[in-house]
Amino acid sequence: MRQAFLIRLSLYLLMIATALCQYSCLDTDELQLGLSDEEYSLAIPLVNTRITVGKIAEQSKGNASIKIDADGKAYVLYNGEVLRKSAAAIFPPFPGLIAYNIPDTLSTIQLQFNNTYQIKKAIFQDTKIQFFFQHSFPQDVKITMRILELTKNGKTFEQNYTLPYNQDLPVKKLTDPVSVDGYTLLSQNNTLTFQYTATLPDGSRVRLDQAQMSYDVIKFSYIDGYLGYHVFAVDGDIIDVGLFNPWLSGSFDFQNPKITLSVENAFGLPVRSRINKMELTSITGKQVKLESPFVTTGIDFAYPAFSELGQIKTTYFDFNRDNSNIREIFNEKTKTIAYDISALVNPERDTTIKGFITENSYFVVRVAVEVPMHASANQVVITDTLDIDLSSQDEVISAEFKALTTNDFPADLTVQAFFLDADGKVIDPLFTGNGYVLPAAQIGVDGKTLPGKESTLTVDMNSQRYEKIKRSRRVAILGTINTTGSERKEPVWIYQDDGLAVKLGVKFGYRKK
Repeated sequence: MRQAFLIRLSLYLLMIATALCQYSCLDTDELQLGLSDEEYSLAIPLVNTRITVGKIAEQSKGNASIKIDADGKAYVLYNGEVLRKSAAAIFPPFPGLIAYNIPDTLSTIQLQFNNTYQIKKAIFQDTKIQFFFQHSFPQDVKITMRILELTKNGKTFEQNYTLPYNQDLPVKKLTDPVSVDGYTLLSQNNTLTFQYTATLPDGSRVRLDQAQMSYDVIKFSYIDGYLGYHVFAVDGDIIDVGLFNPWLSGSFDFQNPKITLSVENAFGLPVRSRINKMELTSITGKQVKLESPFVTTGIDFAYPAFSELGQIKTTYFDFNRDNSNIREIFNEKTKTIAYDISALVNPERDTTIKGFITENSYFVVRVAVEVPMHASANQVVITDTLDIDLSSQDEVISAEFKALTTNDFPADLTVQAFFLDADGKVIDPLFTGNGYVLPAAQIGVDGKTLPGKESTLTVDMNSQRYEKIKRSRRVAILGTINTTGSERKEPVWIYQDDGLAVKLGVKFGYRKK
């Protein structure tokens, strides 16, 4: 992952020569082998580049990335959306499964919502209702049906129907569906009051044998009241931090890593996060639980008030070094973070709390890991391997690898590599001694590094050594990092301009046939 830029960047760039990658531009006239007239050489330029933290940040995509702040400081980030819920999750469309009887000319019926809802006001959307009437009068009957709690543009809902007598009793009629979109329901206890008048041709009023109301589905564009207690569980997931994957030994001391929970909330309802599990596993297999008072109590998130209808309230909460053991956990070299989080709506189940949702309401919960690259690394040894194939170069009598490097990081970087055979056994080290050292760049008064000095490394191989390493199939790389002042745990910042400049080339000597 890109987060390990300080580690992997130094390793890969130094080892490109052994992998014979096809890049260019080192001036190969600088590579001199001293061959006789019976010999010839083949120079291969490999790399001429300078890679900085800023360039890596520009290329980082997806959930894992590197962020550069306004001061040029680098941060390793992981962002993931873990939960998103729309208004339908709070108040799903209710299908019309039953017909409601209207037993008298003035009747109140109880809408069969979830018993936890106490609707005070709602505006219908995409809802149609229809009526069924039956009477036994050998005459035409005119019916006016009103629903007293429904109003639109200041007028109460009213529909007029005629049931004609066609020499057949009883007279029955199922009306066409009628839309109630845009009608406002005002109710104190989830009830609707139906009032109808049934009139004979002479003007006398009668009561129907049967009257019913049914609907296709109840949906609202707006609803307020007490809208129930809801638990939305986030399926357990794992964040692969990846920052310490190549680690072998040594210690880090990160100053202020943090895990951030954020919520965008357009529901006019209280929302609380509940941390069911937040467990971190180190690269050594050690498991440590995140400890914080807020793991126990949960975290309450802001929500819009009635005067803020249509607004989105965003809340951020950090588990940081001041309210949790997050720093100690990351210094244990965290590999993965397993989490299980629930979102609670109306967590106190207080029915006196009046809230609202609209058709566009939603809330989103996100989890983010942020590691400011403000740390010390003391004798940190990391390891990695590369596949190589040198078998195509036959009749080689000598080889010279040359690297010109400039280290702009505030850390001494030491690299050693071992050629391995197909069985993973060491054939030969690349460098003598402990390896190739790139001295740290000096730190200026502003905390940023000054331009580093160019270092030159030449590795010569005669035909016997080259034939020996030609059997290798992999290269095991060891890198040691010591940030400036790491023996005193003095943290240093990594900035966007920190990087490595590398020129690499190789020249092979051959015997003429």
